Amino acid sequence: MQDSLFQKIINSKLFKNLSVVFSETVVTKILNFVIILLLTRQLGPEEYGKYSFIFVSMAFCSSFFDFGMENTAVRFANKKSETGNSIFGLYLSVKILILFSIILILMLFGGQIFELIHKSELTKYIPFLIIGILGESLFFVNDTYLQAVQKFTLRAYLNICKYSLNLIFIVILFLEKLLYLKYVFCMYFIPLAITVLFVPKYIEFLKNYFSKNLPVELFKEIVHYEKWMLILSIGTNTLQKIDFFMISYWVSYVQIGIYNAAIQLAAVVSFLPYVFGKVLLPKLAEMENKEICAFIKNFDKILILVCVVMTMCIPLTDFVVPILLGEQYVLSVPVLKILLLAFILTFYVAPTEQALYALGLPKIITEGRYIQLFTLIGLNFYMIPKFGIVGAAFSVLTIRVLYLIFVLNMFYRESKKYEVCDAK
Repeated sequence: MQDSLFQKIINSKLFKNLSVVFSETVVTKILNFVIILLLTRQLGPEEYGKYSFIFVSMAFCSSFFDFGMENTAVRFANKKSETGNSIFGLYLSVKILILFSIILILMLFGGQIFELIHKSELTKYIPFLIIGILGESLFFVNDTYLQAVQKFTLRAYLNICKYSLNLIFIVILFLEKLLYLKYVFCMYFIPLAITVLFVPKYIEFLKNYFSKNLPVELFKEIVHYEKWMLILSIGTNTLQKIDFFMISYWVSYVQIGIYNAAIQLAAVVSFLPYVFGKVLLPKLAEMENKEICAFIKNFDKILILVCVVMTMCIPLTDFVVPILLGEQYVLSVPVLKILLLAFILTFYVAPTEQALYALGLPKIITEGRYIQLFTLIGLNFYMIPKFGIVGAAFSVLTIRVLYLIFVLNMFYRESKKYEVCDAK
């Protein structure tokens, strides 16, 4: 009986997709890790701090201005498969309009914005920031489509290809002794080049959207769901980067570089919630609400064991950081330990988050995000000036604990409704 259950799990589509996404993410994280090692060691904390500011700004804008449409597109493309291309046509149309607006603002007012935040010395890198935002945003559309149609193997190949090309480019710069910021940022052209392969698909999406109008009721349902995803995504994306931007205001580029080095090392754990999100959401969206609740409760037992094992590995950072990054990054060790613990908590709560999305309850996640956001901002105003980057890391850990308690409480309250129905 147990062997039969084990074989059923191993052979399930969910497990296969999870294995593909996990393997792909491990490979891309390894490739990115090598890139980070080269950049941190060769650029040094100060120059790496400058690189970090542009990189984080690019990553923030790419995800922030998606406004949660990724989640909406995946959910409705799976539930309404006959209109999937039209839904992606709507997604792409809105995305293009948003990107045009961002690029126009940066071209006209980028210098003034950087001067306002006391980063005028980075103004010369604004063209690379624009290319990065454009490339990553469109690559994000490709990634979302492949997730929606559950073509995780192709998605994995494309992501591995992107990171491989990034690494090859950085290695060439390193070997030619040209590893300077003005050349490193040319790496942002790579996602844009890969996206060219999807242009025929983009044309198909747009043709479907403009030639086959979405049913009015479906459009209203999408707008209603996206309304909450918009509010949620603003809170989520601001929450993910607000500590970095607040640190950037108070500390030097050296401290920025050290903090971001810790974040990059912590990515060993932080990518796991991303894996669960990519695979679980389309799977859970196909289930009935009662099945979703039962699935998460069973999955929870495995998660607890994995989290305990990961927590026991945190002390190894005392030895790993000096070896990998060098003695100049030793100050990142306490920050890394705190962030690792915070990311482990995020990993634990990730499947429950996806369950709430699938249950049609993004409002709960939205409320949790904003509780975290306002708490983090308040804590950082005290912790960063007083304790620097360690204080910022501790603030992140604090809000993760609060969010864990909130989300689990709301999920189990929701699941009890289905237990009552079964009893009746």
